[in-house]
Amino acid sequence: MEVELTIKDKAIPPVIIQHDDLKFDGKTITIPSYYVNTILDYIKDYDLDGVPQVDVEDYVAFRNFLYDIQEHKNQGN
Repeated sequence: MEVELTIKDKAIPPVIIQHDDLKFDGKTITIPSYYVNTILDYIKDYDLDGVPQVDVEDYVAFRNFLYDIQEHKNQGN
């Protein structure tokens, strides 16, 4: 069993914003992997018509990143 122990005021880097398990330390956003399916549901039907190609490429890269996380999580099942 792995347990993460932190003292909120002494966490390095300190957590500036936290909502449930979502954390932001001023540079990095930490999103637990159990959010992946929900995020994929939100973005899967995103309409790419009229979106600049560079933004489409970013969208595809982010979506594929989430798919890879989802696949990794499902390997144990």
